[in-house]
Amino acid sequence: MGMTKFGTFGQYPKESLPSAEAALLTVWPSLARYHDDLVLVGGLAVHYLTRHDLSDLPGAVTMGVDLGIMLAASGGLYGTIRSELAGLDFRRDTTDENRLVRKYGSLNLYLDFITEHPPAVTGSWMADDVVASVVPGVDRALACRRWVKVQGRDVFGAEQNCEVAVADIGPLLVLKLNAFGGPIGRRLPKDAYDMLLAVRGFVDGPETAVAAFRAEAKADNPGYESARATLRKDFSARDQDGPIRAAEFLMGHVDDRERIREDVVTVAKFLLGE
Repeated sequence: MGMTKFGTFGQYPKESLPSAEAALLTVWPSLARYHDDLVLVGGLAVHYLTRHDLSDLPGAVTMGVDLGIMLAASGGLYGTIRSELAGLDFRRDTTDENRLVRKYGSLNLYLDFITEHPPAVTGSWMADDVVASVVPGVDRALACRRWVKVQGRDVFGAEQNCEVAVADIGPLLVLKLNAFGGPIGRRLPKDAYDMLLAVRGFVDGPETAVAAFRAEAKADNPGYESARATLRKDFSARDQDGPIRAAEFLMGHVDDRERIREDVVTVAKFLLGE
């Protein structure tokens, strides 16, 4: 998951989230033949799985679309994804071969693919003719999806009404924690905040989110143990990276950053069952 991230919520342009949604509404209908092999993850998934009326948290932000892809989609079985997306003007990003990019007004819209592969393989892997980053837990996200209705205009201005496969909250939390401190380990403030928001704001309630995360152990999610290790190492005390960076991400939007740090620790301890 290598797309552009900013250090604080306020650095994201106001049009970034609706623009990312426009990108999703552009590519999802065009990839209809791949829908069994695709699942939405990342910031847009957090947006669709959380309430938008939280008084103390400003909501999700993102600059693009993260899609998990089944490796079985490779081998030319369905044609080539990248050539189809090129018809929508998504091109290989010259600064990062793992993502596609498209201009949309003044913004760059990013499209990133992630896939699962045995632990011996790291970095990236070709899925069809798209380079996909290798992340443990993607297959579990593909197996545990919920369908979300998304309405709006695509990048061409056409009204779209789609049902999008979104990673359910348990697998999504595993992916988010591993993005912060697991095999990916990019330690970005946004990922720490997304973990807090995904639990606190989950549409079916925080308790359901916590139970779903713990259930990933019995589901044999290959990313689960590293996600738990990240919770212990980075989120279980207020002076660790997770709480500090989540609070810093909200700089300028939340006055009481100490409370945010405490909230992150509380959520982490619930996820750990402590």
